[in-house]
Amino acid sequence: MKSIVSRAFQAILAASMLAVAGHAGSAEFQTREAALAALNEYNQLISAEPNFAVLYTLRGDAYYALNDLHGAAENYTQAIKLDDKQDPAYFGRGMALGRMGLVDEGIADLSVFIQRHPDSSLAYTKRGVRNIWRNNLVEAERDLTRAVQLDPSNAEAHDDLGVVYAKTNRIEQAARHFSTAIRLDPGYQKAYHNLAISYHMTGQNQKALEIVDAGLLLDPESRGTLMLKSTILHTLGKTAEAKKIEEHAAFLPEANWTERSEVGTASTQGDAK
Repeated sequence: MKSIVSRAFQAILAASMLAVAGHAGSAEFQTREAALAALNEYNQLISAEPNFAVLYTLRGDAYYALNDLHGAAENYTQAIKLDDKQDPAYFGRGMALGRMGLVDEGIADLSVFIQRHPDSSLAYTKRGVRNIWRNNLVEAERDLTRAVQLDPSNAEAHDDLGVVYAKTNRIEQAARHFSTAIRLDPGYQKAYHNLAISYHMTGQNQKALEIVDAGLLLDPESRGTLMLKSTILHTLGKTAEAKKIEEHAAFLPEANWTERSEVGTASTQGDAK
């Protein structure tokens, strides 16, 4: 029992560090197996010390990493009930609720976190994304602009700010942010997709084709990007090649792009990041 309690205090220390860092704990799990192992450990710790709020926050992170959003939300809620200062629990619950379709409730939780951590570029990014889901583009632009100001190297914020600009017909500004996202994170496939759409929307189809091909090097089986390439090829008069790609893409699964909403399609909020 002493070893379990000792591990509980180690978990409390780890969670305190997360609170200072201001990020979602689920990011620490590199594999599903690691998340399952952590979940088992937190179950034992909570059995030994059921009133330690931070343990519920950590267990919520494990559930979140496993895409059990209801389990995550329940644990974050219990953490907040035990200790309203569990800021990472507000962040985690805001993320989970949004993906469960309770977007307004998720925004409210992220707003609590931002009020307490006004220097968190990540939190502004995630609230901005959820405002895009609600088509609250004025609020989304405000959040994502602030996210970029706080951290100019935040590729996700640049990409999502580009989405807002594209949705409000400021295509050149959108393209600049998509390009910045790619420069900051050359492996960010969604940004290639969005930049290609921007070029296509402005009639720069050869350039759009080059960018869409670069994105497909990162994810050759991306259904949405393959369909985009087909559209671009049709515009360029390459009908046979376009049709072949479209037929192949039709049998591929939809991608889960909700955190990085692509331009030109409606965002959903139920999928995992």
